[in-house]
Amino acid sequence: MKKVKQIVLALAFTTLTSIVIAGCGTQQAAAPNDQSKQPAATQVAKATYVGTETCKACHADKVPDVAMTGHGKAFKPLSDFPTTQPLGEITIYDSANTEKAVSTKIDLSKAKVYGVMLNQYVVAEVPKEAGFKDPIYRVAKMEKSGDKYTVVAAGEKDMNKDGKSDWTASSFTCGKCHAPGIATNSPDSGTTTNSPDLGISCESCHGAGSIHVSAENKKGTLDVSSKSCVACHALEPAKDAKGNYTTQNHYGTRDFFASTHYESGIDCLSCHSSHKSNANGQLLKKDNPTEICATCHAGKSFDLKAMMWKNPTDAHGHITADHSFGAIKYADLGDDPATKELDIKNQKVLDIIQKNFPSK
Repeated sequence: MKKVKQIVLALAFTTLTSIVIAGCGTQQAAAPNDQSKQPAATQVAKATYVGTETCKACHADKVPDVAMTGHGKAFKPLSDFPTTQPLGEITIYDSANTEKAVSTKIDLSKAKVYGVMLNQYVVAEVPKEAGFKDPIYRVAKMEKSGDKYTVVAAGEKDMNKDGKSDWTASSFTCGKCHAPGIATNSPDSGTTTNSPDLGISCESCHGAGSIHVSAENKKGTLDVSSKSCVACHALEPAKDAKGNYTTQNHYGTRDFFASTHYESGIDCLSCHSSHKSNANGQLLKKDNPTEICATCHAGKSFDLKAMMWKNPTDAHGHITADHSFGAIKYADLGDDPATKELDIKNQKVLDIIQKNFPSK
């Protein structure tokens, strides 16, 4: 009997010891105030740019098509533009500095030239020691002369007030859309995820692709949607300091917000393609735009030239066709036909703006 009691006590002690040890282990793992025992915070990987050549490895069928579109041709290397004379030194003034005349000499044969935007503007970096307000400028223009190009001033203003026009370097304010790779790599961009591409590339619309490339299931890159389009082709009208609304002529979707298409959920990629242009060089799904209309409006004919009017007095000369499809008539805007901007004064249109963009 005594021996049985000893065995029972030994088993009880062993069980109790196991419970205490297990309990202590559990308590240590769960202790909320013991920071040294907390698991490390989950690190969320940030996607970086990999470049079009990397995309091409899997999407070789898409890359050549994009290269032939307006997007693909928006930015080209300087070597694509044979010049009438060897590139040399020019003297440029800082157009961003309206307080005083600041100039510097820059040798285009040695300077950090990114390339040529829109077959016109030579985009280059101005050395910091020059004292210019911005790091990157349109320093010159390429003017076609026969089968070659002549380098001319990007802008001309009398900066030093001597009565003569000076060669003026224009601020590179258009890079975000026309050459997003440069904008990403700019010293002022605040990012270290530099893009190997300078112009509009796969990642300009899809997003930085490193996570997508490294993922086994190929997830991690944004699909192209209308959100990608309106990042540059602004949907909403502009608003000036006085509170006046102005239709987006330069790069916008030109009053699409007021169309019945927008109200019914039709978006950019319902009619436009993202990778391949049609026979006319347009990013449209059909060579004849009215054929696109027929996919929904079978049996009807449309005069798109009348419905998608253009404002010939657009201040920038980059005229985007109206996408309201007749929902807004020029005369109804209440604007002066001679104006270079279309101020929206019509109350019906103003009501649509307030409905679709309440924060504007």
